[in-house]
Amino acid sequence: MASDFYIKIDGIDGDSNDKSHSKWIEVVSFSHGAVQNVGAGRATDVSGRGAFEPFSFVHLIDKATPKIQQFCMSGQKIAKVQFQVCRAVAGKQEPVYEVTMENVKISKASIKSVVSGSNGAASMIDSFQGADGAYMPLEQVELIAGKITWKYTAIKPDNTKDGAVEANFNQIENA
Repeated sequence: MASDFYIKIDGIDGDSNDKSHSKWIEVVSFSHGAVQNVGAGRATDVSGRGAFEPFSFVHLIDKATPKIQQFCMSGQKIAKVQFQVCRAVAGKQEPVYEVTMENVKISKASIKSVVSGSNGAASMIDSFQGADGAYMPLEQVELIAGKITWKYTAIKPDNTKDGAVEANFNQIENA
């Protein structure tokens, strides 16, 4: 059950060749989360509001990289970012997990590549070896968002859709 990850950032085109994700960025890995501040008293006493951890993703450098770097340096606001985890469902590539972010900024963009070790052997530091044996640099990007919506589409054992669950949180309105 292989999955493919894609992200679409308004104003930034990626190199995806997938028919359903033209101009999206193909993602190698991602992470994100939410945190709740806990007070000094009992462990269940909350003293503040929940907050988003940055949405972090890694991709091979591509035509999106220069714009990602520019948006990060300038602090440019991005109206919308869409992220999808897709897998084959009934013979068709379908999103099963989606994250939509609004009022977004790129808070970090760093590129890393292969370096030579002390013994002359190459060691990987955040890079990817392609099918041709060449190492490609990777870019790690972190996004911060004012509003986030999560959607999960359940898949039945017979590999058909079984409804969706959606939730959202607006960090700006709930500050």
